[in-house]
Amino acid sequence: MEFMTLKNIEGKEISVCFRKFQPSDATEIVKLIRDEYGEKYHKRRLYDPDYIIQQNELGDLKFHVAELDGGEVIGCLALKREGTAYSIATGIILKHYRRYGMFFPFAKYIAAQIRKLENVSAIYCRMILYHNVTQKLMARLGLKACAFVPSLILADKFQHSYDRDDNLKLTLGIMIRKASKHNAGKIYLPVEQIKIAQDIYNSLKVKYEIDSAENILADKSKISVDNDAVQQNCTIAIDFAGADLINQIRAVHDKFSGTYQTFNIFLNISDKSAVTAYNELIKLGYFFTGLNPICSDKEIMILHNPRNVPIKFDELKLINEFEFLREYVKKMYESRCLIEKNQ
Repeated sequence: MEFMTLKNIEGKEISVCFRKFQPSDATEIVKLIRDEYGEKYHKRRLYDPDYIIQQNELGDLKFHVAELDGGEVIGCLALKREGTAYSIATGIILKHYRRYGMFFPFAKYIAAQIRKLENVSAIYCRMILYHNVTQKLMARLGLKACAFVPSLILADKFQHSYDRDDNLKLTLGIMIRKASKHNAGKIYLPVEQIKIAQDIYNSLKVKYEIDSAENILADKSKISVDNDAVQQNCTIAIDFAGADLINQIRAVHDKFSGTYQTFNIFLNISDKSAVTAYNELIKLGYFFTGLNPICSDKEIMILHNPRNVPIKFDELKLINEFEFLREYVKKMYESRCLIEKNQ
C-alpha cells in the first residue's frame, strides 16, 4: 500500500493510504456512518455490516477506505453502478481527521478506479445540498452541474454535522463527467427547455441532436414507481409515455398522499413521446429541474411535483457552477406556483 503524508492547519501530520474494501472493513464503515449521522442515515441498510459485505461481493456497491499507517480506518467512499455510469457515493471522513485535505486525493483515487472499469459512460455524483464541500471536490474532478432532485429527505429525520438550511425536505444535486459516452444521440425536448439543455450538454462536451416535435401518445405506458414511505418521496421512471400516462400518474398520486409527499419523474427524452409527455405532466403540477444525461442508454429529464411542500432554493448551499441552474429552476418553480395560485 502506498501512503501519503497530509498536514492540517496546525501542522500536525498523518500518513494515510486509500485501498479497496476488505470484509473486515464493514464494521468500520458502520462506525463512520454513526460518527457522522448517528442513527439517522437515510440509507438504512448500510448499518448492516453483512449487507455491506454482500453488496461488495456482488459489485453493486464497491467501497474503498482511507486507512492510517497504524491500521485505523478513518474514511470511506463507494462506487455505485447507475445504469452505464458509476456514481461516487457515501463519502465520510471521521470528524477527528477532517481539515487534513484528505477528501480531494481520496476522490481522485476513486475517479482513477472508475477509469479502470470497462464500458463506463460517465462519472456521476448525487449530493445533498446543505453544504458545498462535495460540489467543490466534484468540480475539481471535472464534473458538471446537471440537475436538482428536490425534496427527497425529511430534514427533521436526518442528522448530520453541517449547518441546516430552512427547507422541510432536503434537495440533492447531480453532477456528471463523461467517460466513454461522447454522443447522446437524438433527444426530444420542448422548445422552452432547448437552451438550458444545450448549456448542459455543451458543458459535458458530448454531441447531441434536438427534436421538438410533438407526437400522439399511443399504446400503453412503461413506467416504474419507487416510493419511500419514511421520507415520503416517490420516484417515477417513465421509459415510454403512452395514451394511459396521465391516468397512471394520477393513480400514483392518489396512492401516496402523506402530508409531506413529493414526486420526482425521470422522463426518457430519447423517446419521441417525450415532448407530448412533458406538456401533459406540466398540467399535473410538475416542473423542470434538470437533466440526467449520458448515464444510460437513455437520456433523462427530471421533473418535480412538490405537492404542498415549499422549496426554498435560495437556502441551498451551492458553488458557482450550480448558480445558473438554480436561477433557471427557481423560475420554473415560481411559474408553477403562480399557475397553482390562479387555478
